[in-house]
Amino acid sequence: MTGISRTRAIAAAIAMLAVAAALSAGQSTSAANQQVADVKEVHDYQLTMDKLNRFENAAKAVKKILAENPSAQQKLDSDSQNSAGPNSFAQSAAAIDKQPQLTAAIKASGFTTHEYVVITYALMASESYVDMKKSNPNTPMPAYVSPANAAFAEANFARIQALGPTLSGSSN
Repeated sequence: MTGISRTRAIAAAIAMLAVAAALSAGQSTSAANQQVADVKEVHDYQLTMDKLNRFENAAKAVKKILAENPSAQQKLDSDSQNSAGPNSFAQSAAAIDKQPQLTAAIKASGFTTHEYVVITYALMASESYVDMKKSNPNTPMPAYVSPANAAFAEANFARIQALGPTLSGSSN
């Protein structure tokens, strides 16, 4: 797993754990409820080869736009700032939607910006789990990874892992 990909996967896992901590601390705010819904959405999202192919195209297009326009990356980073905790998927999609070039690149691959955010997390979480399981076979499956997505990630591990550098230019 690349350093960037591992960092993003760890960040996703920490965000998911923050939800559990917030709920156990009795902080069942609408933000925590949205995070729980996001965790469920990642778990329920079905990874397929068609989606992986389309995602790869979208991610490459997004990375190219951001590489050619550093101010777009800065705007995306700025629009993604959330001092109240991790962004919900809706907040992340809204940050992307503020940049028509990014939105167009994602939609050209057949995704909404919301689905693009969800598949990003589903791929990162599943790939991270498979990677951890390779070094420790007794690693329990996190609640946000479905058995089907874990199997998909294992069968396509090298290809998903190779997306790490492609995703390094994106803030999702």
